[in-house]
Amino acid sequence: MQSNLNCADSTCAFNKSGNCYASHIKIEGFDAYITPETYCDSFRDAHSFNLSSFDDHSSLTGTQNISCSAINCKYNFSGGCGASHVQINLENDSCETFQAK
Repeated sequence: MQSNLNCADSTCAFNKSGNCYASHIKIEGFDAYITPETYCDSFRDAHSFNLSSFDDHSSLTGTQNISCSAINCKYNFSGGCGASHVQINLENDSCETFQAK
């Protein structure tokens, strides 16, 4: 099973092979005008957060499971994400899909 949400941060406890298993994520960056001003608030360090199982695909996160505070993003629709695909990056867990209106 594949998701339309991919994460490059392998240090996140919810990441398995680039897929997110948080079931819901929150993108922060209320006043963001550029990608580095956004971040995944749902990130949990794999070394300090134990996630028991990745086997249940029902917890696979997709764009329909994203809440977003980046009001300047063209994909933000009333706090939800309208992008067809979202990529979270490795360096600072920013939303690489962010595009200013």
